[in-house]
Amino acid sequence: DIRVYGLRERYYTLAREKGVVFVRYDDDHKPTVEPAGDGGLRVRVTDVSVGEELELDADLVVLSTGVVPSEGAEELGSVLKVPTTEEGFFLEAHVKLRPVDFASDGIFMAGLAHWPKHIDEAIAQAEAAAGRAATILAQDTLRVGGVVAVVDPEKCTGCLTCVRMCPYGVPRIEPTAVGVGGIKGAAYIEPAQCHGCGTCAAECPAKAIQLMHYKDEQIDAKIEALFAA
Repeated sequence: DIRVYGLRERYYTLAREKGVVFVRYDDDHKPTVEPAGDGGLRVRVTDVSVGEELELDADLVVLSTGVVPSEGAEELGSVLKVPTTEEGFFLEAHVKLRPVDFASDGIFMAGLAHWPKHIDEAIAQAEAAAGRAATILAQDTLRVGGVVAVVDPEKCTGCLTCVRMCPYGVPRIEPTAVGVGGIKGAAYIEPAQCHGCGTCAAECPAKAIQLMHYKDEQIDAKIEALFAA
């Protein structure tokens, strides 16, 4: 079952012009290989196009093995908090807009970590990942948006709700912070890493997290102004 895309279709066409014979089979009629009397190999395969079994005497049989994800890829994804596909390869943030980025900023992918691909594609993707990393490393300072979540430690109970719910894995428990009732340990959100999605602010049972520019008082004021108009 040969699948080609883009300009690689011409290689398949060229091979047929050179005399290469392609035989298509299905899962119910897989080829079998057995020794031949002359020391070679005999391949038996059912051509589903014509519905007949073929016997091919071959001097050499070469198998193309499938590509699978590296061992530990899923565990690494869990550590870095980056998603993987059903097959176990890493998943980009956006197939067109951010093809080498993860949803977590500052982490990039290339090559077979992404999915099976040719060498020229892997090289191009590696160059793209290096270029994306260079845009960050070349800056003396990084500017972030003003819409970030901020924790009021005096209200935080250290329940870990924000840690579990954040899709980017940004909140963490700061052991030196003092929470409600004088307990040691309160949530902390690094502003430079926060994406401003507001999930933690919405889920916090103690209302200890506020999303800047979208505080409860601001939202209430906007609603009152809307009805007043």
